[in-house]
Amino acid sequence: MGKLNGKVAIVTGATQGIGKATAKLFAAEGSTVVVAGIVDSDGEAVVAEIKRDGGKALYHHLDVTREEAWNDLADRLRAETGGFDIVVNNAGIHVWKPIEDTTESDWDLMQRVNVEGTWLGIRCAFREMARAGRGGSVVNVSSLRGILGSPNMTGYCATKGAVTTMTKAAALEGAAFKPPIRVNSIHPGASMTNLITGLDNHEEIAKAFATQIPLGRVSQPAEIAEAILFFASDDAIYAVGAELIVDGGMGAG
Repeated sequence: MGKLNGKVAIVTGATQGIGKATAKLFAAEGSTVVVAGIVDSDGEAVVAEIKRDGGKALYHHLDVTREEAWNDLADRLRAETGGFDIVVNNAGIHVWKPIEDTTESDWDLMQRVNVEGTWLGIRCAFREMARAGRGGSVVNVSSLRGILGSPNMTGYCATKGAVTTMTKAAALEGAAFKPPIRVNSIHPGASMTNLITGLDNHEEIAKAFATQIPLGRVSQPAEIAEAILFFASDDAIYAVGAELIVDGGMGAG
C-alpha cells in the first residue's frame, strides 16, 4: 500500500469498468484521484465510494475529444491540487460490427474517442507536467486488439493499434523531459467491462471468450487495474514505451 502517496492521478472513463477499478485502486494506494467521465451521476458515485473507503477523490466532467475540456481540467487542478502526476487514458468505445455494417459515423466516433482522446490526454500531460517541472507517468489503455486483429472489430483494432504506436512515439518525447514523463501502454484481453456486459448475450460471449483463454476465464477489471498501477508507480521507473499484455494468455498462441 502507499505506492502513490502524494500523487494526483487523472483516470478517464473512470465511471465504470477498468477505469472505476483503477480509480479505486489508486486511491487505496494513496493517490488523490480525479474521476473523469461523462456520466456525472456515475462519476459522483465512484467518488463517494472512494471517500467512504477513506480515500481522496474528486469528479470532473470530461469529454476527452475536446481540447478545451482538457484545458479546463488542467486549470482546475492547478488551482486545487497544484497539478497532477499521472494520467490514465482509459476512456474508449467499441462498435462491434463487420466491415460492411460499420458506418462512417461508427468509424469516426471510435477515432475521436480512442485515438484523439488519448492524444489530447498525452498532450495535456506533457504540457502541464513540464510546466510544473515534476515529471510523471502516462498510461494508455490500448488492447490486445491493438496488437492482434479480430473479425468484426476492424475499427476498434485500427484505433487501438494507433494507441499502441502513438504510445511508443510519445514515450520517446516524454523521456527527453527533465524530469522524464514516462509513457507506456496496457493491453487487456477480454474483460468483464461494459464492452461485454452491455451486450444482450454477454454471458454467452464471456463463455465463448473463455474457451480461447488459457486461464479459462475472462478477466475482472480489478486485475487490469493492478497492471495499470505498475506503470503508474515507481515500480516501473525504467519502463518507457513498454507494452504490458494482460490477457490470460489469449494472445500467446
